[in-house]
Amino acid sequence: MTSAESLYHRLQWTKSQEGVWSRDINECERFYQSSIRSGEGCYPVTACSSFTFEPSETTATNDIEEHVVETVLRKAWTVLHYHHPSLRTHVERGGDSSGWRRIYPTFKDKGEEKGWLDWTFKVIDVDGDPLQWYNNTSAPFEISTLFLIRSKEKGKYLDHVFLRCPHDITDGVGILHLLNNLFTHAALVYEQGTQYVLPAWGNEHENLSPCIQLVTGIPESYTESQIKRFEEIQIRNRATYTHPGLLSLPTSSSPTTSSQGGKRQRVAVSVSQTTTEKILRGCKVLNTGVTVTHVFISALAIALSELQLRKDKPYAVRYANQTMINLRPYCREPYNTPEYADAPYHAVSTQALGIDLVVPGSADPSGVSKVDELTKLSVQVRDYFKAVRPVSSVDDNIIFSPLVFKRLTPPLSLDPHAVLGTPICPVPLSSIGNIASMVSPVHGPFKLSWVWRASEPIGAGVAVLLATWDGRIELSAVFDTRYHSAEYVEKFLGRIMACVLEGLSIDEHL
Repeated sequence: MTSAESLYHRLQWTKSQEGVWSRDINECERFYQSSIRSGEGCYPVTACSSFTFEPSETTATNDIEEHVVETVLRKAWTVLHYHHPSLRTHVERGGDSSGWRRIYPTFKDKGEEKGWLDWTFKVIDVDGDPLQWYNNTSAPFEISTLFLIRSKEKGKYLDHVFLRCPHDITDGVGILHLLNNLFTHAALVYEQGTQYVLPAWGNEHENLSPCIQLVTGIPESYTESQIKRFEEIQIRNRATYTHPGLLSLPTSSSPTTSSQGGKRQRVAVSVSQTTTEKILRGCKVLNTGVTVTHVFISALAIALSELQLRKDKPYAVRYANQTMINLRPYCREPYNTPEYADAPYHAVSTQALGIDLVVPGSADPSGVSKVDELTKLSVQVRDYFKAVRPVSSVDDNIIFSPLVFKRLTPPLSLDPHAVLGTPICPVPLSSIGNIASMVSPVHGPFKLSWVWRASEPIGAGVAVLLATWDGRIELSAVFDTRYHSAEYVEKFLGRIMACVLEGLSIDEHL
């Protein structure tokens, strides 16, 4: 073992006399465990794909197609768990946070395996839009679950899979790799037909994913100089967040209220391939090194500033956030590959981003030129991302990641989703990039027409995601209906997109 592995005994998978594998959870997993809403099982991350099934037998009927798709995906779901057994783990909590353990129970017999499969592979028929099922009907779950949603539109069958996992098991990049692996297995199952043999359970525990500490250079304990450096960064962060005009999304005029909490819903806006190409070209000529992510974060800050209350005189506001960082490229082999997609190998940037803007006075309706403002802010965001992007496995944003998650984790007595006075609605934006670089659009007879993923907000926040699929940029958001309506959030996403187009001098209407 390496020296790093020998230090982390509590995070190593160990087997009990009863045949159950377990280990302590780390700071990242503890953060997501503390973010679970009361009565909802887990804090989820979701990947969805709309697809058609084009069998090789041209005479197949719709009924036969339905049966084949269900059978093939059910087998693929089983195979996925053999290669990614951490998907079937759960957390058992002790008396305090230090006693939380991640548990992997092996199957005792075929009956237990079938019970698990029936519990986690769900087939649901709907008449309307599957997104409405996701927004309004989908039930809480506790362990990774695959929903096959079948809808009939204009006489043609269009299927959808919703892969839903606890966020302490995987992340936004990992769940897309898992979705791709699922369809890869499904295509192979279909191709081989009755000759396909499911793997035999018994040694799958060898594939259990290690914690991020064991696959990078994160130390178990920190030196005095490291602690000092981390605290100096936190002092700067507190100064960033200590601002009288911190930006958040104002609540809707008529948000849904409920003593049990609202529903989490997803809305999205997208632009055409032609407009997407114009945006990509515009970002490249805006300034050296500026990317679509930098431009959209800047546009988000501008859009939020435009929604603030106008006063007689101009006043300063600030957009503050800490970005998510994918740590897979910094893990040692083979943990830097999709083979270990069932692990939350990511971090929150140690350093916070602060974007300062000015809300114009009521007598100045125009304010600053959108082109000038977007250009200036995009360069600032570019420089921030350059500063927080790890350059090696011993970078601050990697080695300090457990400390950052620990700082972000609320005490056990505090509910991060509770409504305390006037709600603050922060709007973080995550950029997933080109989804097709992680999920192939064609897997044998399975043709994926659209793919997206979503995470959930904390409290009154709105989780915004920027992604591209099929050459089209999509901006989506997940929000709580206690604070916002779907129409309101959709219009806000449109405002962000409009800020991008105007700031890049693209003369198009959404």
